[in-house]
Amino acid sequence: MAGPLDVEGLDKLLRAFDRAEKDVRKAAMKGLQKAGLGIIADAQMNLRDNSSVVTGLLRQSGKVQKVDEENLDVGFFDSQNRQSGYAYFVEYGRRAGRMPPPDELAQWAYKKYQLHDRKAARAAGWALAVKIAKEGTKPHPFFAPAIDKNKSKIIDAIGGAINDETR
Repeated sequence: MAGPLDVEGLDKLLRAFDRAEKDVRKAAMKGLQKAGLGIIADAQMNLRDNSSVVTGLLRQSGKVQKVDEENLDVGFFDSQNRQSGYAYFVEYGRRAGRMPPPDELAQWAYKKYQLHDRKAARAAGWALAVKIAKEGTKPHPFFAPAIDKNKSKIIDAIGGAINDETR
């Protein structure tokens, strides 16, 4: 005779719920990845529209990276250390005070000003770094507007993925 809390087949039902939860999470993650790709595409378009593309390195650094089973990083990352690289400074600008790395600005100057001499590019990079240290830079938002544009798409992508999975 079964006790008052014994339910026949409960363990099977709980396993089914556990599987369904995993399937829904997996579907939601796919939806988030899809929405993340939309954010990156719109941010890349914003970079082009606000004339922030010179070398293309920032635009190419946009990624949707799976951190673990439940988390994604969506953004523009330095390939070596998974930080924002200079994307933060493009998005928000840079206050005067500290000098940015002249060598990185030399690469930018080489391409922007179509310099044919690496020595001239280094000199231009140094001059730019000094100027930025004195005056800072203005913000050129590209990522936040892309997120704002895609907020409803994020919700729709997750909801659609879950609905597709639970049918």
